[in-house]
Order: sequence, then C-alpha cells, then structure tokens
Amino acid sequence: MLRTLLILMTVLSFTYNVRAQGEATFWYFGENAGIKFEEDGTITPLLDGQLSTIEGCTSISDEEGNLLLYTDGITVFNKDHQVIANGTELYGDHSSSQSGLIVPKPGDPSIQYVFTVDASAGENPGNFGLNYTIVDLDGNAGRGRVQQKNIQLLEACSEKITAVLKDCSNRSVWVVAFAGENGDSQTFDTFFAYEVTPAGVNRTPIKSRFEEFSILDPRGYLKFSTDGTKVASANSFSGLYLYDFDVATGVVSNAQRIRIEGPNRLPYGVEFSQSRRFLYVHASNNESVSEPEGHESSLLQFDLRADDIAASMIEIDNRPIFRGALQLGFDGRIYRTISRNYLEGSPYLGVINEPERLGADADYEHDAIFLQDRNGRQGLPPFIQSFFY
Repeated sequence: MLRTLLILMTVLSFTYNVRAQGEATFWYFGENAGIKFEEDGTITPLLDGQLSTIEGCTSISDEEGNLLLYTDGITVFNKDHQVIANGTELYGDHSSSQSGLIVPKPGDPSIQYVFTVDASAGENPGNFGLNYTIVDLDGNAGRGRVQQKNIQLLEACSEKITAVLKDCSNRSVWVVAFAGENGDSQTFDTFFAYEVTPAGVNRTPIKSRFEEFSILDPRGYLKFSTDGTKVASANSFSGLYLYDFDVATGVVSNAQRIRIEGPNRLPYGVEFSQSRRFLYVHASNNESVSEPEGHESSLLQFDLRADDIAASMIEIDNRPIFRGALQLGFDGRIYRTISRNYLEGSPYLGVINEPERLGADADYEHDAIFLQDRNGRQGLPPFIQSFFY
C-alpha cells in the first residue's frame, strides 16, 4: 500500500510539474496568426500577432504561461506586441525553415537568447549563417531591449536549428545547428552543439561530422525527441535522417537514412510523438512555385521501434497542399500547417489528436483549428523540446 501511494505521489508531482511548464503557451506564426493553449485544454485563436512570415518564427512564454517574446528571426516583439528597442535587423529570414529559436538564460529569465539561421545561399543579401542575439526583458523600462545583436557562431548554416535541456540541476541547454565541417560552406555534414549555461553561450561547439552523408539541400526542420535521445533532420531533396544524441556530451551519432517511398518523398516538417515511439513527417512532391496547383503533400508516420523503420511508413493523410511544419504541443497533440501554395496560406491548422497510436488510430483531423481571419503559412514556432517531456 505504501509503495502504491509513493508511486501515485510521484506521478502526480510529475504531472503537476509538466503542466506548470507554460513556455509553449503562446504560438505566433504565418500572416499575423497565433494560438494560445488554455489550461482547460482548449485552444484560443489570437488576433494580436504582429509578425508576418512565409516560414520561420519562434515564441516564448514564462513558466506560468505569460507571453514574453516572439519573432520571425528578423524583428523581435514583446508581450505587448511592440518592437523592442534595437530589436530589428536580426539575421534570420522569412524564407528560412526555422528562422529563429528562443532560449532563456539558465538562472536568469530576464535574459533571452534569440538564435537565428538565415536562408540558403543565393538569397539577396547572402547567407549570414548562425547567430544569436541577447535580449534583456527588463531593459527599456520593462519593454525589452536588445543588448547585443547578431553574434556570429557559424558563417554559413542550413535553415534548421533545435534545442533540448542538458542538465536539470542548472538548466543548461544544448542548441544544435547543421552546417559544413568548418561552418563556411553550403555542403552540410556536421552538427554543431552549443551549450547555453548560467555563464552564457559557450561559443566553442561540440562537433559531430558525417562525411558519408553530405547534404546539399538546406531546407526543412530539425527536431529533438522530448527526452533528447533522438534527432530527426528533414533535408527536402537530400532526404530524411535519424540520429542518436548524447545529452551529457552533445555528441550526435548513428546516422540512419530513412527513405520515403512514393511521389511525396521530400521531407520538410518533422516531429516526434511525446514518448518518441513515432516520428511524423510532412513530405511533399515539391512542385514548382510557378505551378502551385501541382503541389501535393503527405503526412507520414514511422514506427521507431520497428526493425525496419522505413518499411513501417504509414501515410495518414494525402492532399493537394503545400509543404509545412509539424509541432508538438504540451497537450501531447501534433499540429500541422496547411498552406495552399508557397505564397498563399490558410486559416486552419491540422491536428494529430492521438500521435501515440498506430496508423489511422492516430486520428488526424484536417482543418481542426480555425485561425479566424488570420492565415497560417509554412512554419510553426520551434521550442526547447524538453518543454514537452
């Protein structure tokens, strides 16, 4: 009886702590679109968002679920939807898959680090690589101020970035990007893991190179599983890859190419189920922007417990929409952007209601969340994935 009571108390304590993590309460994305996750499990569309972006965006709230910041990787807005002091011309890009990601400074929540990744080479202006910007929430009479802007970590980088908690005691975080071995090329084969500690951003990365898998396409999302043990990388024309990650050392290992069969084989959005049993992929045929009616996308499920992960693929949705993001919510559901084509979004999000279930039982619902008179586009805000553990 005592053992049962102790187990119950542990479960209740864990549940409370998870529910208290409100950092992913507010999402801002697309054309001035947004949603808020309410404590009763409902979702409220937001009409006050000021950013408008084709792809990348990010937002952050405090542990109680109060909005702090959001950005498209270029302009930073505060909780009152005002541009913060010195909060413009960050080195993200509207056309970068994961233009920005916000990481609170461990031990000092008044400081927020905004990491940005630029779009691919050939854009005008050129690629600014991986940078971070330091935001003081208390600055400018509490309206927020950028202390330092565009501190360069990598000269060139793919359009992807992800983060996970390293250490629960001091709340250190790994921020991981994907670039060339020396951080200056447009051939990508190396993961760079930067540790964010109470002392700040350690600018000396842990590097993990995979020269046998050189990636040429910078587009697509990079995601940790909620426990930080797995990393999924979508690289559009260059394919889908799964890796192991050591949260203690920052080392990425055990690269696996997961081949997608069928016409919609080019991955863009990726997300793990909360338990990390299933990997979901938003893949498309990537028809030309000049022929938007020919674009088609599939929502795919892979069972990571299967002996042959690629062979476990199940298509749970297929329709003529554009590529888009997937993002886990703290309610355990996975949200999908619905864009008609590259330039035209839609006022809905799709939802995988039961992502821990196999195949059709995952219960994908299209046009599930109505954004009222705002349109989502291709991107959803990424977060430190540990928020959803």
